[in-house]
Amino acid sequence: MIDEFAKGNLRGRLRQDRKALLWKLDGLSEYDARRPLTATGTNLLGLVKHVATVEARYFGEV
Repeated sequence: MIDEFAKGNLRGRLRQDRKALLWKLDGLSEYDARRPLTATGTNLLGLVKHVATVEARYFGEV
C-alpha cells in the first residue's frame, strides 16, 4: 500500500507537470496550438488531450 507521503508527492508532481504543459499553450492562437510540430503530426493540443485521457483512465481504474 502506498503511504500518504507518496500520494501527496505524486499529486504534487502531477499538478506541477500539468501546470507546465498548460503554460506552453497560454497565449497561443488556436492555429498555433493545433499546428503540427513534428513529422508525425504531433501538436501541443494533442499532447494535452493525451495527458488528460491517460490520467482519467489511470485514476479511473486505480
